[in-house]
Amino acid sequence: MLRYLLLLIVSGLLLNISQVTADTSSIYEEVESSVYQIRVINIETGKKVAIGSGFVVQREDILATNYHVVSEYVNDPDVFRLEYLSTDGKSGDLELLDLDVIHDLAVVKSSKPMGKPLEIAAVPDKGARLFSLGNPLDLGFSIVTGTNNGIMEQDQDGNILFSGNLNQGMSGGPTLDDSGNVVGINVAAQGNAIGFLVPANYLVTILKRLGNNGFEPIDNRFKQISEQLIANSEKDIERLASNNWGLTKIGKLQVPAALDKSMRCWDLSRTPKKDDLFRSFLTQCSNQNDTYLSKNLSVGAISYEYSWMDTQKLNPLRFYSRYEKMNFSFIESDVDKSDVTNFACHTGFTRIAKQDFKTTVCRRDYIKYEGLSDMLFSIALVGHKTQGAMFNLDVTGTRSQTALVLFKKMVGAFQWKS
Repeated sequence: MLRYLLLLIVSGLLLNISQVTADTSSIYEEVESSVYQIRVINIETGKKVAIGSGFVVQREDILATNYHVVSEYVNDPDVFRLEYLSTDGKSGDLELLDLDVIHDLAVVKSSKPMGKPLEIAAVPDKGARLFSLGNPLDLGFSIVTGTNNGIMEQDQDGNILFSGNLNQGMSGGPTLDDSGNVVGINVAAQGNAIGFLVPANYLVTILKRLGNNGFEPIDNRFKQISEQLIANSEKDIERLASNNWGLTKIGKLQVPAALDKSMRCWDLSRTPKKDDLFRSFLTQCSNQNDTYLSKNLSVGAISYEYSWMDTQKLNPLRFYSRYEKMNFSFIESDVDKSDVTNFACHTGFTRIAKQDFKTTVCRRDYIKYEGLSDMLFSIALVGHKTQGAMFNLDVTGTRSQTALVLFKKMVGAFQWKS
């Protein structure tokens, strides 16, 4: 009897493996001619500088891919051009039609038919089997079987968590359901069979916009990117500002806690020692949700920190010297000076939570992206001989007034507890 059961189990496993292999082979054959490698080519050398994947959708001459795959071309169209490479070795030029930097999508066009357009469908139930296609590591067309692990709740863009081995070069390729319909677009991987997909409904939005425009290319890509970034920043900050944050304690201040589930907060305080001359505490929070624009430029970060310092051993002059060294804030960024203006800062004094604070507001503007700025807010407690408190808020890729709304609401929630 036991032997019979074991035979049934083994037979069932072999049947499942055979079924997966058959499904994978069938899907491979059906869509192979509709999936391409997308290349960014240096016009001067004729060599590729970036590769990804793309697939035919909506019309025979239309392909979808990731924005980050074509970003080098988007930022420097005089230096680079776009090209496709088919599984049978044929190549040709591509034209950029439209893009969505928030969801890392782009749509390009060929001058000739590229194959059968793939159909788009809704994301299947959690646990459903999925098939990801693309051109990993410039090694040729591949298909990866994985599992839909649901929409990322902490990801405001709602990316799909995919259990499957996505590799570099598969970005922009389609992920299909059992029926061969596109449910997501490969966008990122973190190793250990953890990948992320952009739900295909965001691609539907771009295709509808293009259809209404006769599939003509956008006039000003930088203006459109700026508008998308500003709209996304306003949406995010409006959501954060409308939340019931609750308060947390640092020193004698009660301050807003984590603003949203998308924020990650850490305690970075000094480990206290017996002979310390002063105490200091530091907490930092950030949203981990940057929007990629180029190799050296990402925006959309929202980060803030609270610090507190007090002493019973230092005289006021020595304490102030220590306290002053804590009073700094900067935006970590490799952005090129040709992309932004210098920071312009204004300093004053204001009353917050019945205490006096020195307030500094800094702003720099993006040169290509009209209306887009980085904002830096900093306040420091003054008027206390042996106590100090600071708050820094940095917002990148936003409208200045939008960031100011969040800053005012946060400091308006401060409470002083003697």
